[in-house]
Amino acid sequence: MAALWTEHRNAEGRTYWNNTITKQSVWEKPDILKTPFERALSQTSWREYFQEGRKYYYNTVTKESKWDMPEELLLLLEKVGKEPVPPTVPIVATGEATNQLAAIASPTNVTSQGVPLNPLSGAMVRPGLPGPVGQSLPNNLPTAPTPVPQRPLNPDEPVVPTNGFAIHEEAEKAFWYLLKKAGVGPDSVWEETIRAIITDPLYKSFNSMAERKESWQKYVETLKKKEAEEKEARMNKQRPAIKNLLKGNPNVFHYTSFETADQVFAQHPIWQQVRIESERRQLFLEYISDLQQREQTRLREMRGRNMEKVVGIFKKHEVDALTRWRDALKMVLESEEWKEDQELSQLPQLDILLAFEDYSKIKSGEYESAVKIAEQARMQKYRQAREGFRALLGGLKSNGKLLSGTKWKEIYPLISEDDRYLKLLGTPGSTPLELFWDAVDELDLALESKVKDVGKYLSSCSFQFTEQTTTEQLEAVLREDGKMSKMFDTDGLGLYRYFHEQAAHQRRKTEKLQRRMQDDLRYALKRKAHKFDIDAPYEEVVPIIQDLPEFKALENDDEARKIAFSKFVKRQKEKMREVHSDDGSTSSRKRKEPYGTRMRDHDRERERSREKDRDDRYSSRHRDRDYARRRDDRDRDRERDKRSGRREDDKEKDRSRKKDEDVEMKSPVKETQNGDRHLTLDPSDSPEEGEI
Repeated sequence: MAALWTEHRNAEGRTYWNNTITKQSVWEKPDILKTPFERALSQTSWREYFQEGRKYYYNTVTKESKWDMPEELLLLLEKVGKEPVPPTVPIVATGEATNQLAAIASPTNVTSQGVPLNPLSGAMVRPGLPGPVGQSLPNNLPTAPTPVPQRPLNPDEPVVPTNGFAIHEEAEKAFWYLLKKAGVGPDSVWEETIRAIITDPLYKSFNSMAERKESWQKYVETLKKKEAEEKEARMNKQRPAIKNLLKGNPNVFHYTSFETADQVFAQHPIWQQVRIESERRQLFLEYISDLQQREQTRLREMRGRNMEKVVGIFKKHEVDALTRWRDALKMVLESEEWKEDQELSQLPQLDILLAFEDYSKIKSGEYESAVKIAEQARMQKYRQAREGFRALLGGLKSNGKLLSGTKWKEIYPLISEDDRYLKLLGTPGSTPLELFWDAVDELDLALESKVKDVGKYLSSCSFQFTEQTTTEQLEAVLREDGKMSKMFDTDGLGLYRYFHEQAAHQRRKTEKLQRRMQDDLRYALKRKAHKFDIDAPYEEVVPIIQDLPEFKALENDDEARKIAFSKFVKRQKEKMREVHSDDGSTSSRKRKEPYGTRMRDHDRERERSREKDRDDRYSSRHRDRDYARRRDDRDRDRERDKRSGRREDDKEKDRSRKKDEDVEMKSPVKETQNGDRHLTLDPSDSPEEGEI
């Protein structure tokens, strides 16, 4: 007798099988209990498992997992369905035995896998297998096989032709008949459907598995669509009654839940007409959603009205961009509108704050716009003032009063009372003086190329321009050439002024060089002072000093030599008088005073000379500079370096003078036989040749 297995579940819900004879428990289903498909499945690499109630397939070789049944297993399932099923031996019994067999085959004694359970022991029993041990069937039951009667055919059931359907629509109609007969619903699963219909002849309506699955999907979608339409039709029919029921009940609000409504209307006939709970819930939620939307609309409108009232309070109390939130809130809470309006008093402070922020942004934007407009108007006013002053300068240009080289002091009397000049005073940006220099620079740039051409022309004509040259003389020379004549017509006064300044500058430069050469000769005479008498005339001293380089430098100007000699003699006599004014005392502090006084006089004279030179440089704006870059930093640095070099030369000469004067002050004063006094220096105390 074969062993009897029983199916059980552990505490975790996992199924296992127990052998009631050997008391052996196994996790895998015994082969004797497996269906033909399960036995065939065990011969492949695929295994069938469940996860959270859903079946999936796992390949032990490729490690592949699938939710749908693989094509290989579908073919295997179809092959197993074609194999002939061995006929079962029906058991015919009477009386109690018949009742026992009926109990064995009753649906209540069947496992989840479709295997009947023994009503006495609860063990699974396979058809055609002996019963459990100790529970044999009665001996009087007949054991002769009786053929099972064939199921009669339905005349409306389609029949699959031998060669299959020739038209796809006919095959699909037959397959859909099979699905309907098998009870396939909108929530059916493809694998379960295959197991239910694989043994039916109509399964062969289609030749391929892909066509069957495609037709099944189409059938299921049709059922779902039909079910949804029927549901919508039922709900449309029941919706007005349910809506009126809920609307007429004062206990239904926008926050009422379905559970509460279900308890309230449980006995109401209209409520009971909707037999499906999900449909009742959906109809109720639709009505509640409508109530919630209306409530939200009402609250939104009320909030908008209250916000407008708050903004009106802000306007009434003149709240602006500089008002603080604390003050604005106090204004609202203490206003009469807030105290008298019950709806307004329910507005939360957060909404008041939001209204204040929005209002402040608007006011800030208005304030910034006003400031921007005022700034633009102010800048436009300043720009118009500058343009007006430029127009004033343009008028002076056209009248010939503003030319190249014109000075500010020359045009100031002409514009000092003009309204265009007065409006520009005190405004930011370019000053009147800067605009004046810009205009003069433009004239200088325009005159620059003409000056070069006129200068070349005057040189070619051997015309020497001096300070005594008049405008008529320059015009007469330039009129001889047509091109020069046109230049004189347009910029004649500017050209004359430029050349006149150049001539004056050249004269001052020559005079300054002459003075320096005379000073150099005076300092050089100190080296020869011990060789001639201080009272000797110039003609007698010339042979002694004619070898000096400083004397030779004034070769063409004997008058300058005489002036330098006379200044030297005069200064030496002053020194002798200063020395004898203190009775020859050399220890007194007064002995040093004449030297200091002389040095201060010399410094003052040198400073005056520098100031004069500086005035000359500023008056001659065209000397040693580019007309377009007269105020450039590089020119100022270059001029500063020049002045620094001259200062170093002056300091070196001052040190030389001091050294010479110290020597002179130490030298004794002797008288000649005629009673005349002269300064005599010891040759050993005289400075070296070339020392200054």
